[in-house]
Amino acid sequence: MIDDPMNCLNARRGSALPQAKLTEADVREIRRMIARSIELRREASQLSNARIAATFGVHERTIDRISGGWGWTHEAAQIQEGE
Repeated sequence: MIDDPMNCLNARRGSALPQAKLTEADVREIRRMIARSIELRREASQLSNARIAATFGVHERTIDRISGGWGWTHEAAQIQEGE
């Protein structure tokens, strides 16, 4: 802890600390990745099974079965092959 408020201007921070494992560039990249992760979660929340079911006019359980691999299994093979 720094007792003198004027001394806080001279305190080492970030990669200037000898035990630092990250650089400032690393932290910027981590923050970009976290922001992207939050964005993807927001987008994924709009693609819930309930919303997909409502879009296609089917029961949510139908979408659950498709996503779990219990229904329409012949189509799963085509998607994995890139068709």
